[in-house]
Amino acid sequence: MSPQVHQYWPHDLVAGGAVNCRPGEEDVSDLVASIAAHGLLQPLVGRLTADETVEIIDGNRRLKALKQLFDAGLRLDHVPVVLRDAESEADAFEVSLAANVLRKPLHPVTEFEAFAQLADAGKSHQEIADHFGITLRNVEQRLALGRLHGDVRQAWLDGRIMGEAARAFTIAPPEEQAAYLANATRPHQLRADTIRAEFTRESVPAGRNIARFVGADAYRAAGGEFVADLFAVEPDFADGGLLQRLASEKLTSEAKRIADEERWGEVLLADAHEARDKWRWERLTKPSLPGDQRPTGVAELEEQLKALHAQVDQVDDKLDPLYDSEESDQTEIERLEAERRELEAEIDRVVTATQALDPDRAAWLIVPAEKRAKAVAIVGIGHDGKLSIERGYVKGKAASKPEPRTALPAPAPKAPAGAEEAPEPTRLSTALLDDLALTATRATAHVLAEHPRIAFAALVASQVAWGAPVRLNSEGRFQGPALGWPNREHGTNTAFGEAFRTCITMPEERLHQMVARFVAHSLDFTSKALLNHSLNSLKPEAVQDLRCALPAEQHRKALVGAFDAEAYFKAAPKQEALNAIADCGDDAGKHSKLKKGDLAALASRLAGTHGWLPPVLRGEIFDATAELPRVAGDVVPGEEADAPAEPISASEEHQSAAEAALQIWKDQEEETPEAVPIPSNYTQKTPDLRAILKQRGVTVPFGATREHIIGLCETSEPAAAEIEEAA
Repeated sequence: MSPQVHQYWPHDLVAGGAVNCRPGEEDVSDLVASIAAHGLLQPLVGRLTADETVEIIDGNRRLKALKQLFDAGLRLDHVPVVLRDAESEADAFEVSLAANVLRKPLHPVTEFEAFAQLADAGKSHQEIADHFGITLRNVEQRLALGRLHGDVRQAWLDGRIMGEAARAFTIAPPEEQAAYLANATRPHQLRADTIRAEFTRESVPAGRNIARFVGADAYRAAGGEFVADLFAVEPDFADGGLLQRLASEKLTSEAKRIADEERWGEVLLADAHEARDKWRWERLTKPSLPGDQRPTGVAELEEQLKALHAQVDQVDDKLDPLYDSEESDQTEIERLEAERRELEAEIDRVVTATQALDPDRAAWLIVPAEKRAKAVAIVGIGHDGKLSIERGYVKGKAASKPEPRTALPAPAPKAPAGAEEAPEPTRLSTALLDDLALTATRATAHVLAEHPRIAFAALVASQVAWGAPVRLNSEGRFQGPALGWPNREHGTNTAFGEAFRTCITMPEERLHQMVARFVAHSLDFTSKALLNHSLNSLKPEAVQDLRCALPAEQHRKALVGAFDAEAYFKAAPKQEALNAIADCGDDAGKHSKLKKGDLAALASRLAGTHGWLPPVLRGEIFDATAELPRVAGDVVPGEEADAPAEPISASEEHQSAAEAALQIWKDQEEETPEAVPIPSNYTQKTPDLRAILKQRGVTVPFGATREHIIGLCETSEPAAAEIEEAA
């Protein structure tokens, strides 16, 4: 038997709270407007209780709306109700649940499209608002969403974008919406904030301090337009450039007014380059303002402010326990929150009134006029969008040019014999100091690679202390020594496993040598390691400790070999060349009138002859010059050349290329890290066997010894002649 429809007055029906799957107080204003306009489209569903009362199990929200309409005299009709046979509470609840689950809600897109169809059919916005019982702004928002580009609406239906993103799209015209959506290939591009930022690149949010400082009225009067965003509380300022100009003009005007009225020596804008150094300047002490000189009304306003803050504290004391309790009266909470908002608004009003009286200005005007005439005031925009004035700065002296930074400080100059005062040290450029630091790095690395014990000590120490010259976590091996040893390259095919197996099977002594070389690769004494505001910034004393630990004679040989005297004297001041000439035992005075190029050439030759090192390289470790063993065949100025060498014997002539290369390689490693471009008693030509093999297409395996590399050269074509020539 099918259920029958019965008619009842609204107040004869009871809402089924126990069986309703959506209990609680709900706003039904939308239903009130809809039923008033269209009537009740579907009967309610109810059941008879034991006391013959009709209890609604499906349609409680509609019943609530019908009762409101009845009480207002807008609908005095009976309510149709389908009565079901008596059933248990569980069965009744199941009916309520099924009705709500099966009643599929409209997707927002469908709803908003329907609003747009109403407007297109000739309905005015106000008529639609009245018809559905919503505000005019709600109608305009729904129409904007209903008129989104079709692709955007479809993306919303498909779940590709969310409602917040759809609202962000309403800022732009439909064609721009579609273009942006078509190019949005990454998830973050479909976030609401990203979409809004794309369409408002030139705009400034209304809440930003610069917008509040200029004000909407002044901006509008200057021809400024606003972003049409129906979902924003305040529209953004569309023309950021115009807003910036208006703010600058207003600040300039305020600066002129303050300068005229208060007679400061200078009034700067806060964004001026000079004003950014204010933290370096001293500041006058603001005088205390006597009570009788305070602007009228300031004391009263301060008392009001104090009382208002006390009232806010009292309201908070009442609200805190209500928030913590589950049985609190929601109406009381809302009343107290409203009271708190009113107090905060009153506090803002009092603060604004106090600032208008400007007691700060009155206090600063006590400063004598002659002091104000030498001081500076700075005007800017505060975080709250109001004019900010900082008074009483006194400019300091211009900052002196900072000393070039280096981890290799030169020793203090010593007074020459017979003189009372030491000469002023020569000031070197940052670039030249870095060149010397690079030279010291290369020389130290060259020696360190031959001393595994020192290298291991430096490695361990670098991991337990800050500021070490071993920079394992940097690009030190590329900016530092640049030695011709095995290293990772972008095109390397060596796998870690292969390298690891090679290393693990190496003799321990050989492995120690490899570790020493790689630690040497990681050295860096240059300014790149002098990190600003870092605990691990290179410390000069750390460099000094490491350099002092190296064998002195070997270290000095490496320094002399790595030092490019010709390039140094070309870049250094002329006085540095004269100092070197004097250090080498020559009379600097008789050469003082030479041109810089000639003087540099002379100093370079003497430096090569005497093993001269500049103060930055020798530090407190070495003397300026040292007589080192010479290489056969080199000519020292003032001495005759050696007699022609004896003819090479047949046995020597047929010495294997491997033996010749190995001997020269050993000599080279003992004497100097790399060849230098000037004649010197301390250098030899370095055989670049790796380069020869690379030209022949021969790959040098990781971990190859010198003997292995020489053997590869011997077995590749062409063989011995090239090796001997390279050697």
